[in-house]
Amino acid sequence: MSLWPRRTLEPLPAAGGEEAARPTGDALPPLGRLGLFVHRQDEHAYVLAVWPEIAGRMRLLGLWGGSIFLLAGIVDWTRLHDSPPFFWLLAVRLAVLALGLNLWRLARLGAPARPTALRLALILFELGAIVALRLVNLGHGEFSPYQGLTGLLVVAAAYAFVPMLSPANFWLLPLGTASLFIQAFCWQEASLRDLSALLVIALYVHVLGWTTAVHNARSSRLLWIERQRVDKEMHERRMAESNLRHLFEVCPVPLVLSRQDNGAVLRFNHAAQALLDPGRHHPDPGSAHASSFYADAGTRNAVAEALKARGEAGPVDARMLTSGGAPIHVMLAARGLRFDGKAAVLTSLVEITDRKQREQALTRMTQIDALTGVYNRRGFFERAQALLEAARDRSPSLLLIDADHFKRVNDTHGHAVGDTVLVQLANRMGAALREGDLIGRIGGEEFAVFLPATNEQTASELAERIRLAVARHALRIQGLRVPMTLSIGVSILLPGEPNLDAALHRADTAMYRAKRNGRNRVEAQTASKEQDGPDASLLG
Repeated sequence: MSLWPRRTLEPLPAAGGEEAARPTGDALPPLGRLGLFVHRQDEHAYVLAVWPEIAGRMRLLGLWGGSIFLLAGIVDWTRLHDSPPFFWLLAVRLAVLALGLNLWRLARLGAPARPTALRLALILFELGAIVALRLVNLGHGEFSPYQGLTGLLVVAAAYAFVPMLSPANFWLLPLGTASLFIQAFCWQEASLRDLSALLVIALYVHVLGWTTAVHNARSSRLLWIERQRVDKEMHERRMAESNLRHLFEVCPVPLVLSRQDNGAVLRFNHAAQALLDPGRHHPDPGSAHASSFYADAGTRNAVAEALKARGEAGPVDARMLTSGGAPIHVMLAARGLRFDGKAAVLTSLVEITDRKQREQALTRMTQIDALTGVYNRRGFFERAQALLEAARDRSPSLLLIDADHFKRVNDTHGHAVGDTVLVQLANRMGAALREGDLIGRIGGEEFAVFLPATNEQTASELAERIRLAVARHALRIQGLRVPMTLSIGVSILLPGEPNLDAALHRADTAMYRAKRNGRNRVEAQTASKEQDGPDASLLG
């Protein structure tokens, strides 16, 4: 982005007399051949911007230049003090001092409201000095090389020290030298030899001085342009950073900026603070670490690995903890970036706790038995299938359990008591199982248990423990004593079986064998045994 607006290229008369093209867009302000800005408004802006430097040189030039020129009147006094020309030369020197003091006064007033007045004062001072030098030479009478060398020394000093603010500042210097040669040749009848030697020196002084003055003028203006560009870029960058910081803070999506190496939090926005730190345990974000907000290490490690591999992670559902330890569910997305020259991570969080709770409630409705609180038929087989696929080489086992004479309980005590019987049976069976075992109600009074990584002997022992947990103590329901027993079939899943169907059939066969053999017992069935079918007379 440039400081100057885009404009159409048009040939315009330059300040130095040449034609220059006005830039159309993000180009720099054009400079003429003399190193000055082509357009007056650009030159004015430059003078105002570098006024302290220009003012310092102006004050020195006006005060010391005028004073030295007046002090040079001592030479006039030594040669002309008894003649009338001394007094009018003194008046001339006082006039130059007055012009110098006027220049000094303008330079003391601070940045000028009208830079044109400053340029005019400088031109008048230079022009007054040139005229005064010619009058001094005229008052002294005959020409001497000393006069010429003194004039060229003044010219060289002017090229080096006088601020070049307009083309007139350049052209007045060769004009002054030309007037010296005209005066020496026409009025003082200087010899051609002296004039020739002086001309060689004058050419050298003017070529070198002109080139140096143009270079200095161009360099100082280009440096100012570069400063302006840098200042504008810095201002725009500060504004952009301020805007981004404001957008970061007011963004309704919770955002967390953290270091990638150690997870130290660099910034929370307001939404993230309200979500993760509602108790304001971390008034200084640097006291928090992103890793402390993850509820499980698995998600944290997966996000870190994705950032390392791809530079981004998610969106992914994640369980997190607030600074107070309250669990929340969020949709997390993270991206790696550079912040203050270091690797950082910007993480966005969208709270989905309500959605997760609704999903969990819907899952319970579709996969959990509303009466007993264990998995229903659909939920049991979906979960068991997932565990089977994750089992790999460790074969699981399956139990099929039927409550003996449950129909008699319903007929005798009513369905309300029967429902309570099922609830207490589910509780007792669940208490007898190990952590990781899966139980579900797959029929009216029929339950199934999936035992991960369990051989047939261990499965039979667990089945016996379940049977005893029910048979040893009658159920107590509404003041009634209701004894219950279970018939349990056991089957192990064979390697290569892709689902529970075959094992379920074997367990069903074993369960009905237990009923035929007197109920309240455990029977195991393998693939090598005869596949017995159920007897309808044994139901209930």
